[in-house]
Formats: sequence, C-alpha cells, structure tokens
Amino acid sequence: MKLSALLSVVVVACCAPAALAAAAPDKTKEPPAEELRKIAEAVPAQARARPEKPRRLLVYSVSPGYWHDSIPYGKAAARAMAEKTKAFEAVVSDDPANFEPEKLRGFDAVLFNNTNNEIFLPEGYEKLSPAEKEAADRRDAALKRSFAEWLGGGRGLAILHAGIASFRKWPEFAEIGGARFDGHPLGQIVCGLKVDEPSHPLAAAFKSPRFELKDEIYQVTDPYSREKLRVLVSIDTSKTKTDVKGINRKDGDFGMVWVKPYGKGRVFYSAFGHVHDLFWNPMILQHWLDGFQFVLGDLKADVTPSGLRRE
Repeated sequence: MKLSALLSVVVVACCAPAALAAAAPDKTKEPPAEELRKIAEAVPAQARARPEKPRRLLVYSVSPGYWHDSIPYGKAAARAMAEKTKAFEAVVSDDPANFEPEKLRGFDAVLFNNTNNEIFLPEGYEKLSPAEKEAADRRDAALKRSFAEWLGGGRGLAILHAGIASFRKWPEFAEIGGARFDGHPLGQIVCGLKVDEPSHPLAAAFKSPRFELKDEIYQVTDPYSREKLRVLVSIDTSKTKTDVKGINRKDGDFGMVWVKPYGKGRVFYSAFGHVHDLFWNPMILQHWLDGFQFVLGDLKADVTPSGLRRE
C-alpha cells in the first residue's frame, strides 16, 4: 500500500470515534443566551388565571432514540413562565424516580416536553442482561401504574409535539393522550390552521380563527376521535395540501390541539414544538401557558368531546 493511502486509512480510523461523538446530541446544551433572552421577553407578563394554591409542574424530557433539539427550548420556556408569572414552580428533571407514588404526589401536573418512545426504561436497555431487563421491565410497569393512577385521580398532563409518541408499547397511553403518532408525511411546512372553537378558554391565545404557522406537522391515528376529544385547533385543509404520500387519514380531520379527561384528571395536547422560534412566539407561549394552567387545575375549561357537544 502506498504511504499516502496508508495515511488516509489511519486518519479515517482515528477520526471515526470523534465523528460518531459529534453526531450524538449534547443533551446538556442550553440554547444561546440571545435566544434565552427572546424566550424570557416573549413569555406573558402574567398568567391568565390566578393560582388557587402553590402549583408544581414536573417538566420531563426523556427521549430515547430520536431526540428533538427543541427540548432545551421547552425547558427554558417552562422555567421562564414559572419565574415571570409565578403561576407555578417548574421542576425540570429527567429522573424517572419522580414517577414513584410518594414523589408524584408532590406535583399538580406533568409536562411531557417532546418525550418519545419508552421513557421509563433506562438508557441502553437493549444492552442489559436478561436479569437486568426483567428488573427494568418490572420498574417500568410499576411507574406506569403509578402515573396512570395519579393522573386519573385528578392531576394533569400536558404533552408537547413528540410527547404523543411516548410509550409506544403501552396501550393505555393511547387512551391517556387520545391518539397515536402516525408519522409526519407533510414534513416541516408553513401550515394553514383553523381554530375550531374560538370561544374556548384554551383557544383564547389565537386571535384569528385562521392562521399560518411553520412547524413539523404531525399526523395521528386511533384512538383519535372527536367523539372522545375536545379538538380546539386543526389543519385547515383548504390552505394546506394534504394529498401527499404517507397521509393515511381519509376524513381530512387533522387535530393539532385538544383537551380531554382521563378519569378525574386533565390532559392537554399541543402538536406545536419542533421549530425553535416557536419558543419565542408570544401567541404560542400564551397557548402553552394556558394549557399548563389548565392541567395544573387553575384555568377551568370544558372537556366535553367535540362530537358530543350540544349547541
């Protein structure tokens, strides 16, 4: 082998680990200071509802597999809301131990901040021994049971964007969240949206009944149904091309924001949260803050499913 070729092999071999390391996301990295300033300035000066008592929101962002780089922005927005409005305390933690019954009782609501996949299993689960996997599975089942009982007992859950794709192997989460993630065949586009219920308290942030927004647009599937969900915002199909490859919905109903009950608990889903500049969009921040106050128990809102309403 020629010396030049040999050197090329050595260089590639030496650089490969560094290249792999560079490809892995830095989950500890904060948004740039200028963007943090934008978030802080765009957060509403005060919350829409006065807290009935001190509130605690657990901001949970575990996402094995695909990790959204907007996750740090969601954490920053929640912190900024808490600090500026005093409507709640934001506890930003990715420790699954917070879902143990005695610890979970200390929270009024949980935010799934772009969570994804099996969020109670340890990182590197696939590499565990059979005995370690068995122990992890037992703990996973116990935390799921604790979470479902806590939520159904009267607490709250807010889900942003990819959070609807959490717990893909747990059937009950489909009932909790109200739908299953079914891809994003529309990709990241400027999407036409319509406010289905302009008079609903959790739609008050949207000043126009129709608007456009750039984000990664999700499609969801069963158990999504207006017979089960109060859909507040959906895709305006008159303004958005939806006859593309990968679209599975035949009813033209692409819900983007909804609320629902789970037992005595409250669930709020907002599909927005992929594109970074949404996190300093005052309208979207007000929308999320309203949703957080709803699941915390301070902003009252009707959760009667859209299909069961009587005018």
